[in-house]
Amino acid sequence: MIRAAAVLAVLLPLAACQTPAPGDDGALPVSPRRPAPAVMLPTADGPVALAAFMGRPVVLQFADADATDAWAALGDALGDLEAAGATVVAVTVGGAEAEAAAAFGYTGAPLAVVVDSEGTVRDQGSPRTGDDLFRLASPVLAEADLADTVSWQGAETLAELTAAGGVVVDVRDPAAPGYPFALRVAADTMAAIDLPADLGTPLAFVGTGAAQAARRAVGWGYAAVFVADAAGALTPVEAPPRPEWRPRRSGGARG
Repeated sequence: MIRAAAVLAVLLPLAACQTPAPGDDGALPVSPRRPAPAVMLPTADGPVALAAFMGRPVVLQFADADATDAWAALGDALGDLEAAGATVVAVTVGGAEAEAAAAFGYTGAPLAVVVDSEGTVRDQGSPRTGDDLFRLASPVLAEADLADTVSWQGAETLAELTAAGGVVVDVRDPAAPGYPFALRVAADTMAAIDLPADLGTPLAFVGTGAAQAARRAVGWGYAAVFVADAAGALTPVEAPPRPEWRPRRSGGARG
C-alpha cells in the first residue's frame, strides 16, 4: 500500500468550488483549462511548491484516509504513471489540508487532478480503478514525451556535464563520501519525484546500482542519461526506439 502524504501549506488558496458528479468512467465533465493554484506539496525532502515540478506532468490524488478504493486505484496506476513521466503526489485530506484540497475543487469525494508540464489544470475526476486514472492522465502524458524534442550536445566527463547544467545523481551507500553538489538518492527506493522535474536535465549516475537507476530514469522520460565510471568518464544510456509512442499501461489491476 502506498503512503498518502498531506499537503502542508497553501500559498494562494482559491475559493472552493462545487465539483460535478463523475460519469460512469469516473471522469468529470470537461471544464475550461485554468492555472493550477500555487500550493505547497509534500516530498521526502520537505514541502515543495507545485510550480517546482513544472516541466513534467503532475497527477494529484486527494482523498480522506478511509477512501480505500481511491488509494488502491492510485497504487495500481502509480508505477505506470511514473514510467510515463508523471510526478505523482498523494494527499490525505483532513483538518488544515481541506483548504488546500478545496483549491482544486475537492468537496469530500476522492479527486484526481492532472496538471500539465506548463502548470495548467487539464483534467480531473474520481477514477475508480487504476485504468481509469491512467486514462485520465494519458492525453497529458502523451504531450510530455520530451525525449524526441529536447536537444542537448552531451558530454564525456562529469566535469563537462555539471558545467553544462547537468546533475550528478549519487546512488552509492549513504556512508560513502559524496560527490560535491551531487543529488544523493538511494538506488533501491529512487522514484521519479526524487529527480529534477525538467526531463531535459542531463543526469549522470554514479556508484553501485548506477546502471539500473539510469535505466529507470530513461524509462521516466529523461532525454540525456549517463553512467559515470570511477574516473568520471560517461557512458550514455539510450532509450529503446519508439517510432510512435503513446502511453500504455503495463497491465491491468494488480492484487
